[in-house]
Amino acid sequence: MRSLLLIGYGFGLLLLQAALATLVSMQSFAPNLMLPIALALGTAPEVPLVKGATVCFVLGYLFDAFCGNPLGLQTFVLVATYMLARGASVRLLPHGAMFIAMFALLMSIVSGFSVLALRALFEKKSEILTYDFRGTLLVVLQSSLVTALLSPAVFAGVHRIESRSPQKADERPTLS
Repeated sequence: MRSLLLIGYGFGLLLLQAALATLVSMQSFAPNLMLPIALALGTAPEVPLVKGATVCFVLGYLFDAFCGNPLGLQTFVLVATYMLARGASVRLLPHGAMFIAMFALLMSIVSGFSVLALRALFEKKSEILTYDFRGTLLVVLQSSLVTALLSPAVFAGVHRIESRSPQKADERPTLS
């Protein structure tokens, strides 16, 4: 049930971002709001590995389909980000708003360059190959900064969903 709530939360963030993009041009600083969800799941030790990877896979697929990316691109990067966060943070990293923002900034930069590299390698006529290095670096850094600024709020939503415990049979209200 919580997995479906997380997927719904991610889909809601995609809808919100798309609605906001119709009002404000976000071409050079579009955040990747699925990345903080993957990082939040990766840094939560109580989230089972398979559940987190599955949720990240579905969110990545939705992100690819929603944004018109080649299918599998963000899916791969999001699951890889989850696995990297899972391996690095279970015992090593502290939690807090500043940590979340810095971790999201670092991972967003890595994710952004990974997406650029994969698109340059696998697309025959990639627009990425026509960008200059300075312009590409600026776009990745702006997008990463916006992602980092929004990540504490996204983390809070994920932790609120993950902290919900299912009601046990004896705790459910009865209809008398």
